[in-house]
Amino acid sequence: MSPRLLARLALAGGAAGRESPGPPPTAPSQNSWRLPAVTTDTAGVETTATFRLAGNAALTAAAVTRRLGIQPARTFETGDTVSSRSAAARDSSLWLLSSSPGIETGTELTEHLHRLLAVLEPVTAPLWELINAGYEANWFCYIASHATEHAVELDRQTLQRLLALPGDLWLDVSGDGVDDEDDG
Repeated sequence: MSPRLLARLALAGGAAGRESPGPPPTAPSQNSWRLPAVTTDTAGVETTATFRLAGNAALTAAAVTRRLGIQPARTFETGDTVSSRSAAARDSSLWLLSSSPGIETGTELTEHLHRLLAVLEPVTAPLWELINAGYEANWFCYIASHATEHAVELDRQTLQRLLALPGDLWLDVSGDGVDDEDDG
């Protein structure tokens, strides 16, 4: 069984009454430590990202498509069956915009987020209107590093761009599980 970590990071832009602490009071000296060079080998890394909008029974995925003018990767409406293996019906709608047709090998997560941002930033105001109408948003990101021990980096500029749009950042992180089990 592969260990998996699902992390939710709230992207809360500037809460009222709180200010950013700002830059450090002094610049680092020339003798300060430096970060080691980051390995950019992504051969064993698998990633994808999906921007998701969910609505209660009164809110539809079709309304999201009409309002944004963007063709989603997939939609689900209230009352649709959950899957072909289950007779259960969905109790909410779901609108999905994916960064790629499937999981990609060798692509950094930031690249997937940039693809989504390129499509969604032009419709920032309508996205916030949908949130104000009752929809909920998140950025669902899948990362599997297998045995490469790859660290995912989200630079400040990308984080700032994400903060301008609705939705928390959800990270679904997994590995290959080979060396994660203790034999006793």
